[in-house]
Amino acid sequence: MNPQIADAVASVDRTFLFIFGVSVVILVGITAAMVWFVFRYSRARNPKPADFDGNLTAEILWTVLPTLLVLGMFFSGWSSYRALRDVPAGAMEVKVTARMWSWAFEYEGGKKSNVLVCPVGEPVKLAMESSDVIHGFFAPAFRIKQDVVPGMTTYAWFKADSPGEYDVFCTVYCGLQHAKMLTTIQAVPKEEFAAWLARSDRPAGGPGKALLDEKGCLGCHSLDGSPGAGPTLQGIFGHTVTVLTPDGREYTTKVDRSYLRDSILGPDPGVVKGFEPIMPEYAGQLSDEEVEHMLDFLEKGEAALPDGREVADQQGCLGCHSTDGTIVAGPSFKDLMGRTTRLDHGGVVHEMTVDRQYVLDQLAQPENFRVQGFDPIMPAYPDLSEVEKEALLRWLESLSGLPGAAGESGGAMPGEREGHATSGGHGEHPKP
Repeated sequence: MNPQIADAVASVDRTFLFIFGVSVVILVGITAAMVWFVFRYSRARNPKPADFDGNLTAEILWTVLPTLLVLGMFFSGWSSYRALRDVPAGAMEVKVTARMWSWAFEYEGGKKSNVLVCPVGEPVKLAMESSDVIHGFFAPAFRIKQDVVPGMTTYAWFKADSPGEYDVFCTVYCGLQHAKMLTTIQAVPKEEFAAWLARSDRPAGGPGKALLDEKGCLGCHSLDGSPGAGPTLQGIFGHTVTVLTPDGREYTTKVDRSYLRDSILGPDPGVVKGFEPIMPEYAGQLSDEEVEHMLDFLEKGEAALPDGREVADQQGCLGCHSTDGTIVAGPSFKDLMGRTTRLDHGGVVHEMTVDRQYVLDQLAQPENFRVQGFDPIMPAYPDLSEVEKEALLRWLESLSGLPGAAGESGGAMPGEREGHATSGGHGEHPKP
């Protein structure tokens, strides 16, 4: 059983334990009575059957005791039900949208997320709607199990008393990918939640990919070529497909903006051969601008960059490098790009300009160079992906007032620059 992390949870558990305890006592009592009756009133001990007629005490007991037990169970159940239904005053409201086969959460102010982030110790009210079929919101840790029905809004609430990540499932079979309709509740400290809520995230992959994720498209269509309930979106634009129309006709067509727009909004051009016709129409649910963002992503392959600051934070860079000009264990990231730095290579000092290639060199082999005045304690980062490196470079450029340089190469290759015969690094800071 999950730990009790809210008052409502404890109330539900008390009701469960009460009913379970009563059931155990009745089971043990009936079993003991049966064994005693088999022994006490066996044929060998009672060759002549006896006839008992009327017992006021027994009749009172088997009427009063079950009545009291049922009333006790009802009262306990009603109390736990009220604890789950009566939302505390001042609870933060989150809009929950269920669709095949994903969950979407929207906060006051328009912030959206695929996971339910909440502050520890604060009650959260869920206003739940479905955009297609009946779903079931089930968060076992909070004892929440509520149907989400098309055309109406259902409610539930919870409060997390400790930080953590808690699973959310769909309990109503809603189609082929029902088992993959999963998400989590992430309970974080209040200060961290406030910072998350205030942060204006740049969606990875731009608005097009964010919309595909938000609307549940990526629950059926992969972006990496892996199979799913629908065709993969990897390289789909310009691809030739065989389509079966609703009336049974078969034709071959090239995937372009018109075909994709009709697939999303209608009229239905048909289903790609080999797949089930399970895709819902999004007419009335998407604006023209949102559709164009989706099509741009599918056509142009907009780069899916994470947030550069998050990359730096995850890698521990901000523990040694400030963003406000102050010196910690390594040089500040503020105005780093374009700055002239002095590298000490075995007693030989070189002056170099910090550019994109300079940063990449330090990430690859920081032990070869050190910035004068700093200890050579920076480790290498061979596991950083190209996408993470690009995100980090763009973020550093933004801290130096160089947003226009985001897509440039930033310098010569290692070994080609004057004064930099070996691919290496400034080596002074633990994490860039």
